[in-house]
Amino acid sequence: MGRHVLADRAATSSTSSSTSSSTSTAISQPFAGIAFSVWAGAFAVGALIHVWQEAVSLWAVGPLVAVAAFAVILRPTSPARLVVLFGLLFIEVLDWLPDLLNHQILVAVLGVTFVGWWLGFRWRSPVQAHDPGVMYERVAPYLRVAFIMMWVLAAVAKFNTGFTDVVTTCSVWILESIPGVQVPAGLAPLAIAATMALELAVPALLLFHRTRPLAVVLGFGFHLVSAFAGHASFSGFAWSFYLLFLPPAMIARAVVIARRDLPARVRGAVAVAVAHTPLTLVVLGGLWVSIRLLLPAALQPPARNWGAALMCVLWMGGCGWLLLRLRRHWIGAPGPLVSLRVRNGVMLLGLGLLVVTAATPYLGLKTRAALTMFSNLDTEPGHWNHLFIPESVRVFHWQDGEVRVLGTDDPALTAKIEGHESEHSTLLGVRRLVDEFPDATVRYELDGVERVAAPVSADPVLGEPLSPAQEWFGAMRPFTNGGTCQH
Repeated sequence: MGRHVLADRAATSSTSSSTSSSTSTAISQPFAGIAFSVWAGAFAVGALIHVWQEAVSLWAVGPLVAVAAFAVILRPTSPARLVVLFGLLFIEVLDWLPDLLNHQILVAVLGVTFVGWWLGFRWRSPVQAHDPGVMYERVAPYLRVAFIMMWVLAAVAKFNTGFTDVVTTCSVWILESIPGVQVPAGLAPLAIAATMALELAVPALLLFHRTRPLAVVLGFGFHLVSAFAGHASFSGFAWSFYLLFLPPAMIARAVVIARRDLPARVRGAVAVAVAHTPLTLVVLGGLWVSIRLLLPAALQPPARNWGAALMCVLWMGGCGWLLLRLRRHWIGAPGPLVSLRVRNGVMLLGLGLLVVTAATPYLGLKTRAALTMFSNLDTEPGHWNHLFIPESVRVFHWQDGEVRVLGTDDPALTAKIEGHESEHSTLLGVRRLVDEFPDATVRYELDGVERVAAPVSADPVLGEPLSPAQEWFGAMRPFTNGGTCQH
């Protein structure tokens, strides 16, 4: 409560917009803890949207992630609770490997580095490790740079002939995923150019203090469209990172307004919930699991997708309303300048992991979950389509061998192959598909030559055992399916 009182006092006393840079920095210093708490709460909301949209069972990690997210929302000033949430999200990633969603890559890298760094920091400085203000100063630069890098790496992947093709481009496919939206053929080139320009502009604008407000506005529109198009989990996580680029004093003002505008009964209910956190978590977790599991199977997909979209839109809408009311405090505000300087070795390692992950398709390793979001990037032999990264950078051979499955005698395997979106894939991709069906018979083409695996386990090609690295990190997507967006 003390931090909220501090926010109230500061928000009503520091009203001059002509304050010098040094004075502005001194005024905003107490707000670092509030800024961290708001980001932690926003990240937890993103986690809730993410686990709501995913298919889940009672024994999956998702319900635990939801409970941890509720715990962070109830007390966002606690770095320890955020560490638990990051840890559970990382465990979820391990459970999903190797077939991850692109945004899970960022969450996983941030999670493993943040948890590792925090545990070491807590061992050295236990008091500071629990101070949200200290955490903001130490961690926010890393989070900002990682978010900017994600945008850049995703944008680079879109410079390929598949994305710039008006027939196959993902830019039109995404827009037309929104119910009722149909992009005229003549506007497809504009949609392609606008998408590429936007994905380059947002990270570039986030680099500089004066242009960050425009990046926030562009990101707001981009992620609303993404949520309506069925990707609310990505939008929910991503939106929280923009808050790291806003002035902490402005965030403190937003907290004051949000608290004052809440009805008294709601504020009272929140206070009771916080005072009885264990019981609140049991109730919220029980309701979460019950609602998800009791829905009829036919209602599960629309409830997941549209429920997540609704949560995302309401959350972003509330934030947008506050941003609009406080626009003079962040658009053209004098400072302080947010830092992009990352010096910690563990965090620098995290940034390196993002680059390595994004490089895997070009190097000849995995092609799925490599920050190539809806890019139509092809790096397989004979299909390379990037416009400026040369094929000569490919040095590994995981993508070798083009396979087309012609048929199988196992209905479950047939359904799995059909769910793989295409009959064409890399040899490693098909080996991963059939690995669970050693007794099945599969008729297939390998580089144009027809073969029969009868059964799979006896075939020297499809039956070759997967290495641990291929099992954990060998996610492959199909790459020749007649003009459909590939991600």
